[in-house]
Amino acid sequence: MTTWILSLLVATAFAGDTGRVAGTVTAAAAKNLPNAVVYVKGGDKGATTAKTVKMDQNGLIFLPRVLPIQKGWTVQFTNSDPVGHSVFTLDGEKYDLGTWPTGESRSYTFQKTGMYRQLCKVHDDMIAYIVVLDTARFGLSDTKGAFAIEGLPAGDYTLGVWSEKLASPDQSIHVTAGGTTTLTFPLGAK
Repeated sequence: MTTWILSLLVATAFAGDTGRVAGTVTAAAAKNLPNAVVYVKGGDKGATTAKTVKMDQNGLIFLPRVLPIQKGWTVQFTNSDPVGHSVFTLDGEKYDLGTWPTGESRSYTFQKTGMYRQLCKVHDDMIAYIVVLDTARFGLSDTKGAFAIEGLPAGDYTLGVWSEKLASPDQSIHVTAGGTTTLTFPLGAK
């Protein structure tokens, strides 16, 4: 049997060993539904692999407003506006990438977990959040509060949630191979 056929058989055999978590975050105000980060706190954390993701400055705002990443990932900050921008934070590792013109980028690799507010010295009303996790297993809620975490090995997990203004208690779940575990995170006062 050739190596590629054996590899295909092994990959197919393990493809059904994972499940998914899907659900919603709920809040009294619809404006609090998007951009909640739901993540694995206990159980399989996923592989730690170097990855580069992007955050843009466009229309005098950071895009996306909330960016979940795994510790060790690099964020490339791009200025797509016709004016100069900077990126800095006073949180965690405290960095200042300086100011740069349209079309240029700066990068930063995050080594510590935590929440990092992204600010611009040129435009003091610009703000975004990078949530650095010790896991690659996370999901981000959409405008209706829906989220999903794909490819979780079957087993028991504790899930947490980060939200800009609200909080929710952790939840313990069980994921079955080939199944979907559904849950709701009610967001309330921090």
